Formats: sequence, structure tokens, C-alpha cells
Amino acid sequence: MKVGLYGRLGGGNIGNDAMLDTVLEYLRNEQPQAVLDFMCEGPEEITERYGVPAVQLHWMQSRKPARSRVVQKTLTLLRIPPAALIDTWRTARWVRQHDVVMIPGAGVLEATLPERPWELPYSMLVMALSGRLFGVRTGLVCVGGSRVRERAIRVLLRTAAHVVDYRSFRDEYSLGVGRENGVAAAQDKAYADLAFGLPVPSDPLPEPKSVGVGVMSYYGSPSDRARADEIHAQYVDQMKQFVRLLVESGRSVRLLIGDRLDEGVADSIVADARTYWTGPGEPPVSYQPFTSFEELMERVASVQTVVALRYHCVVAGLTVGRPTLALSYGGKHDVLMAQMGLADFVQDVKALEVERLVEQVAALEADEDTIVKTLGERSADCRTRLDEQFRDLTTALFSQGTRSLR
Repeated sequence: MKVGLYGRLGGGNIGNDAMLDTVLEYLRNEQPQAVLDFMCEGPEEITERYGVPAVQLHWMQSRKPARSRVVQKTLTLLRIPPAALIDTWRTARWVRQHDVVMIPGAGVLEATLPERPWELPYSMLVMALSGRLFGVRTGLVCVGGSRVRERAIRVLLRTAAHVVDYRSFRDEYSLGVGRENGVAAAQDKAYADLAFGLPVPSDPLPEPKSVGVGVMSYYGSPSDRARADEIHAQYVDQMKQFVRLLVESGRSVRLLIGDRLDEGVADSIVADARTYWTGPGEPPVSYQPFTSFEELMERVASVQTVVALRYHCVVAGLTVGRPTLALSYGGKHDVLMAQMGLADFVQDVKALEVERLVEQVAALEADEDTIVKTLGERSADCRTRLDEQFRDLTTALFSQGTRSLR
């Protein structure tokens, strides 16, 4: 049986690759006969890491960017029509070679971050239609969803979700808005984020008064494109203020990322700390590069509390059992935190109150024992639901033999 893994994998997003790791563990245990390959953002990284074939997700990703932003934007606009035709052919040809194609997790039905209709929404529709045409079973496994305001994106996502053979969602919020958007059917279910299925590192004693601050290269939502640079600058300034207040309160800060794109924000916060630190040696603000969710969880395990914006940095904090505060850019944060018993520890990133963040960190520290116990119980429940997810996935995609159309 040939199984293809499709989507934004290997491109530097640690959360997406974490969800992939959970699905690969399932395939190794339950479908050991499967022959795997990928169509993804980072084929070289995927092949190096897993030793399996991989091809580029989008043709335009392989084009070298122009030095001038104006030239680059012009070339992008000129390349969109031929790129769509090329990717339609490439995707259909790739899908046809498989028995099953899956998208393992990720927010592929969301529109909370900048996205263009001709990017993943269009290519995912081509993947789904190709599966239907060639008799290849297709599935969206524990994916995230949100309300989608842009009509073109909404139509593409809804059509793609209708065409695939199997859909499941990572939480009740994604399932609920999926039904509102017309991408979820009555029989679809919500389980848990796939990252909860990964092994948790041994529990070292965290450093007292240490805070893991998860930063993000944040530019707002699709509707904020005109103000993207302004939003980014404001967010970075607020994070610098927050870290400074933590240092002034006697805490140490370890910066965390969820994507390689976030490193620039982490570096700028460390550089800023050096401008005001007057104590001996280096300031108590550090960032050590890492590239995997396993390493992210190890970093999280070494701190007392976590404050994070990127969704899977929040998931890492909760999975490891660290009192966590979420900065939210979508309903998924609010639902996740309520599910884990921390509904009072969320702030909307577009309306941050920096001094209140420090107060909330203190509240997490004060109630640490109770929070850790609750997180342990609720993380175990998430793992139980994922066991159910994989039983259902086996029935839906792997228990019917190959289709006669292939």
C-alpha cells in the first residue's frame, strides 16, 4: 500500500512536523506494510529526517526570489497563472501514484494567518479532486478550522473538505465552525491535537522563577495585510516590554519559537535585553536555537511557567504540564485553554495588556501545584481521544483494500 503525506511539512513549522511525527508513529505501528512518500514544503528536510522520497508542494517555492521587493511582487503576479497549471498537473500526477493520501493535522481549514487563495486552499482542492478522480482515498486528520471571511478561500476550502473521503478535527471549536462554513458533515468528530500523542520528556525540576516566552513572527490575519508591518512592530515592542518587566521582577526568561521564521523576533528581544541589563554577565534572557517539537518540550520542561503566542508552543506547555498563559490570535487558543482548565489565562494578541501579563504569570506560579495536576489529567484524556481517532482512521482509510479505479 502506498501512502502519501501532504501539506506544509518540513518547512520549518515545528508544530506541523510534531503532528506528522504522531501520524508516522501510528503508521509504523498499525500500517507497517505502507510505503511512504511526501508532497511538502521542505522535501530535502523531510528526506534527510525520515529517509523517504519527497517532492516540492508548490512549483513557485522552488523559484529564487528577486532581490527587489517590487520585482519580486511583479514576478509573483505574473507566475500565478502558469504556476497554478503546473501545480495542478504535478499534484494530480503525484496523488495518482497512491492508495491513500493524508494531511496530518495543521490548521489547513483556518484563515487566522495570512493566506492567498492560490496557495494551499487551491492546491488542497486539487489534491482532493485528484483523489476522487483516480480512486485514491484522501483524508484530513485532526485538522484545525476557523471562520473564513474571504469568499474565495472559503469556497476552495469548503469544496476540498467535501470531496475528501475522511475528515476529523482537533477540537470542538474547529468542528463547530467547520459546520458553519459547510466544511464538516454531521458524522465528523473532534478528537485532540495530534501533538498530544507525542512522548513527554522526563520531568526535571524547573528553574524557579523562570518563564518560557514563546514568540512568533506575527503579522496579523488575512484582513490585516495593509497593516501587517505595523502590527508586527507593535507586537515585537510589546514582547520586549513584557520580557523587561519579567527581568525587573527577578525572573529569568528563555525564549521559545514554533517556526524558524520566529528566530528574528527572539534575537531582537535578546539584543534589546542587553541594552538595559546592568547586572553582572549576560542578561537573564536567552535563546538557544532548536528545530523539533521534542527539543521544544525539553526547553519547556526546564521552566516554571510558559507564555506563548504560536499555537503549538502553547500545546507544548500544556502537554509537558507547565502552567501556561496563551496569547490568542484565534478561537482555537481560547477553546484549548478552556479544555485544559486555564480559561482565565488567555489574552487577545490584538489587545495585549503587558502589565497584566506579569500579574497572570504570578497567578500561575501561585497555583502551580493544582494546575500541574489538572494538566496531567487532561493531557491523558487527550491521548485517549487520539487512540480513538486512530481506530476510526484505520476503519475509514485502511480497511477497504485498494479502489478499483486505480
